[in-house]
Amino acid sequence: MKEAKESSLAIARRSKAIIFLFSLLIILSAIRVEARIPEEADRLNGLFFRQLLTDTGEILTSPGRWGKNDWLTFSLSLTASLAWWPADSSIHDWIADSHHPALTSISRFFSGIGHPLSLIGTISVGYLAGELADSSSIRQTFLLSAESLLITELIVQAGKISIGRARPYTLEGSSSFHPFTLKGDWQSFPSGHSSAAWALATTLSSRTGKHYLRVLFYSLATGVSLSRLVLDKHFASDVVASSLLGYYIGRKISHKASRAVKKTDRLSVSLSVLPGLMSVSFSYQL
Repeated sequence: MKEAKESSLAIARRSKAIIFLFSLLIILSAIRVEARIPEEADRLNGLFFRQLLTDTGEILTSPGRWGKNDWLTFSLSLTASLAWWPADSSIHDWIADSHHPALTSISRFFSGIGHPLSLIGTISVGYLAGELADSSSIRQTFLLSAESLLITELIVQAGKISIGRARPYTLEGSSSFHPFTLKGDWQSFPSGHSSAAWALATTLSSRTGKHYLRVLFYSLATGVSLSRLVLDKHFASDVVASSLLGYYIGRKISHKASRAVKKTDRLSVSLSVLPGLMSVSFSYQL
């Protein structure tokens, strides 16, 4: 039992190391950027890395540009997350007492598909499909998803290390904190699975007009979040706050992309004069 636990912890550490190094390499590759090209990347190239660096900076500094509505949304989200804190221990005990093997198996499935490395695999397959189909829209969708996921993971890992909240299974209680730690037992907040799943679901949902797909994406994200509670990896307040974090980042990235597309809308007028013929043409480019 002890060997199995040590093995799972070793795998978790390696996974986090891979995510961190991947994110770091992307940032370093874009470190010499001076200005953003007014386009949206549809291929995994220098433009994507520049876009990633710029959007990361804008998201991290966005509170300085928030208006009243933004602060109201933040306050409501914070209140919704903190409201679960007093009930964290009670919910943890209730889930432990009502343990069911089938529910645990289902939760492991959702937790597996919500692992950041699994999501990176999903995004990679989607991007490859866009390349094979020569579809700029598909490629851009999964590049935006990758951007949302990477930015979310950077924020999540920074939060885990700096906050150091003890996980439920340590039985230290919901108010036990060990700031600035690399120990996995003390990295309950934020929930990486929950925030990553909601960031990806929000980005994908914003790129489709199919309601059933939106329901599917958000349902899967909800399943991932609940699985972290059932598997005793996070408290309820961790999951709620992290899901809102992922949703915010996914929506922010998607909104920037849609706004960039709108900026390219323009009306053009051309005049053609030929012998015996004069024509004026108007075109509206989307």
